[in-house]
Formats: sequence, structure tokens, C-alpha cells
Amino acid sequence: MTINELFDEYCEIMKNTMTHHTLLTKISYYNKHFRLQYGNNIITDFKFKDAQKFVNELLDKGLKPKSVKNIVDIFKVLYKYAIMNEYCEKNPFQYVLLPQFDSRIYFNFTDEEIKRFISAVLNYPESLYRHIFIFLLHGRRLNEVLSLTWNNVDFENKVYYIPPKINKARRLMAYQMTDILKETLENQFRMKTLYCFTSKYVFPSPRTCKKLQDIRKQFKKLLKYAGITKKMRIHDIRHLVASYSINTLGLSVEEVSYTLGHTSIEITQRYINPRAEISARVINTIIDSIMS
Repeated sequence: MTINELFDEYCEIMKNTMTHHTLLTKISYYNKHFRLQYGNNIITDFKFKDAQKFVNELLDKGLKPKSVKNIVDIFKVLYKYAIMNEYCEKNPFQYVLLPQFDSRIYFNFTDEEIKRFISAVLNYPESLYRHIFIFLLHGRRLNEVLSLTWNNVDFENKVYYIPPKINKARRLMAYQMTDILKETLENQFRMKTLYCFTSKYVFPSPRTCKKLQDIRKQFKKLLKYAGITKKMRIHDIRHLVASYSINTLGLSVEEVSYTLGHTSIEITQRYINPRAEISARVINTIIDSIMS
């Protein structure tokens, strides 16, 4: 069996155990960095020295050690799958070496810039995207928000659920709505009935009524609206929430960890008390600090 054949089998067999986004990311990394040059190797012929050579080449191309680690992790899991199926006995990626790197996240926005950004989110004029950005401000990942369906929103109990298939924790996550999020979702429901009444998605595309795929253009407009000139990605909203909550507002790492849906407190400590109301309290504290 070649490594290409192994990877294709792995993706087919294991696709329902990961989010669609994670699957596409793995396929993209594999095709871009590995398939053509190394993929036709027989899996048992690919040794540690070959794995280390592959890693060295990625570093020589200018990829950051953290990015290379993410790629190596894909191959560690791939060969673990091969070993479990008795296709081979050893994992050539198990002992590859990487340069030491600082995994901490440094979010270099000032408190004034953070407040300006949050105020812009709350007042962004395009309602569909304002609703999405407000939801992202609650610590959710973009795919979690865009994949959310109405059957996971409980208005009566002010709770929403992120199903295992669309979150990294791989378990059902429950979060209490803040007042502003409940109002946002209620407005979104009323608005959705006007243009996509039959869609199951909370934030469907106005054109197709299917899952909304890309909001990058709107995010650029939001940054301009907020007067933010520093480089910022959509995912950095989560960093903003973590940094401002811990470093400025003094909220506990445990609370912020749960709010962001991290599987361990160590992940949050790079910048758990599992109760649904924690996330609402964290976001309310942030918004109150802006509006006061």
C-alpha cells in the first residue's frame, strides 16, 4: 500500500469522526506538501529519516515550526491508523524533531482598539453579518457559527448547543445565551423567515439559502468600520476575547477556557468549570465594560 492509498482510505473511513473543515484542512495540507513528492512510497518503506527530511524541507520553505507541527500531527495520526489496521508496525513520524517555539499567543491590540472593535461589532449596519460577528464575539469558532442549525437553539431556556461534529472538543457543548445574543438570534430568526424560511441554518446565505461559506469581505468592511488598521483575522476574535477577558478584566482562566470551548485549561493558558452559565457571564462582563 502506498502512502497516498493509505491517506485516501483514512479520509474515507474516518471522515465522519471529524468536522468537514478539519477534513478539508488535512486534505489540503497533504496534497500541497506531500502527495506528489512522497505519496507513492510504500508505507513500510518510509522511515524516520524520510520523515525528518520531509520536516526539514517544510522548515526550509519558511513554514513556521507551529505550522510544521500541525502537519506532522496529521501524519502521526495517519500512521497510527495504519498500525491499528496492521498495515505496518512503526510510526516514522513519532520521533521527528522540531525547533523549539513559543506556543503562547500574543494579541497586540490596545484596550482602546479592542473596545473600538467590539463597539463596531455591536453597531455594524449590515444585520446578517452583525448577528454573525456578535456570535463570534461570544468565543465561538467561525465554522461553529455558520454550521449551527435552529434545532440546537433553545430560546425558552436561553441555551444553545454546539454539536460534537462541529466543535473540536468532540462532545456536545452547552452555552447559556447572553441577553444580547438571545435578542440577536431572535432578530435573525425573524429576518430569516423573510428570505430563507425553509433553511435549517441559523445564518443561511441570502442567495442560496444553504450554509453561508465565506464572510471575509464583510470582515474587512468591519475592520474598516472599526478603524482598525492592524492585521487581524476572523479567528483572532477568539484571541481578542481571551486576551481582554484575562489580561484586562481579570477573569479567571477557567471561565475563559470554558467560554472558548477549550478541551483543557492549558490551551487557554497560552495567552473549567463546565457550567453553561459561565460563558454568558464572561461575555456580559466584556460587553458591560464597553457600554458603561
